[in-house]
Amino acid sequence: MTNSTTPQATTHTSHQSSAFDVELAQLTRNNLVEARHRGHLILLCPDGDVQLALGDIHEPFYLRSAAKPLQAIGSMKAGAPLRGSQVAIACGSHRGTFEQMRAVQDVLTQGSTETNPLTPANLALKPTLPSDKQARQAMVQANLAATALAHPCSGKHAAFLWACTAKLERGDLEEGSQNWTLHNYLDPAHPLQQVITEEIEAFTGEPVAAIGVDGCGAPVHAVSLLGAARAYSTLGSAIRNLGADARASTVATAMVDYPELIQAPGSPDTVLSEELDAIVKGGAEGVLCIGLRSGASVVVKMSDGSHRAMYAVALRALQAGGYLSAEECERLLALVVRPVTGGYVDGEPVVVGELRVHAELLHAELFTREDSAPGDPEENAQEEG
Repeated sequence: MTNSTTPQATTHTSHQSSAFDVELAQLTRNNLVEARHRGHLILLCPDGDVQLALGDIHEPFYLRSAAKPLQAIGSMKAGAPLRGSQVAIACGSHRGTFEQMRAVQDVLTQGSTETNPLTPANLALKPTLPSDKQARQAMVQANLAATALAHPCSGKHAAFLWACTAKLERGDLEEGSQNWTLHNYLDPAHPLQQVITEEIEAFTGEPVAAIGVDGCGAPVHAVSLLGAARAYSTLGSAIRNLGADARASTVATAMVDYPELIQAPGSPDTVLSEELDAIVKGGAEGVLCIGLRSGASVVVKMSDGSHRAMYAVALRALQAGGYLSAEECERLLALVVRPVTGGYVDGEPVVVGELRVHAELLHAELFTREDSAPGDPEENAQEEG
């Protein structure tokens, strides 16, 4: 890999590049570099130290859908009593399978009250057909209309609405509850969105740098890679952890218990969540956050917004940090990274290139063997893998 150095073994000392972004991966075809992917990466070890940093880890970026677990925590704090699959679908960027749409409808049904019944029409989302091929084909054949339930962010929006109806039901019992109106639940000034912003700041450990508008119309928060990694370290360590923050544990445990609701069966986020027993959440424009049960985390932001390289980069970082063996990393890469192919022989595609990641992610040994101890990455690698 060009423009890279081979690091020396170290003990809890970060490797950092001060450049705004760095070349994290190259795609080759017949030994010629065809594409280059630049971006930022951070790897945190369980004690919160920066284990590896490539590019500027303090530059704000929009979390996009990787914010959904934190937004779900905010909805729960505001009063939505989400549980199990309801939590998972609130965190998901789903494909509109029938199971996923039923989960969203369940949130709306449970969040309905006599004075404020909730239906898909309350979701501030454009009705669409599912991106899941089987569900889409079935709906078309049955001449069923597009529905907001099939929107990838419908679970998050349904949780928002439940938080509002829960507050409205309290009426005079709670001052200001009348302000939790349904028609403007996406307004950044809405009390729900203010609670969510507070939770994002609490989990990232830093003020939100900016609030924009996400693709689904909801507020989207900008934080640093370091802040995002802190949040995902907290989420990962909260999985099935009775000693963790109650809402963080509820959200994290639901995400690994219902990985099929986070993206879709066979999709990268779902596959890696199943394989690693970890919090795995991608976002638009090349965002990927992973939190392991050990408390380690990795966050990737691709500058070109492409998703093609981000899973390979994140997995190689976990390997470099000692959280995955080389064999396990290769096995996972085969599950979530498409090969570079050209033509067919005997009906099978021919591999003609590869996706190469930054040299530090291929060759780094970021912990010395003497540094391994109970609870350290080397021991936790088997637990997570």
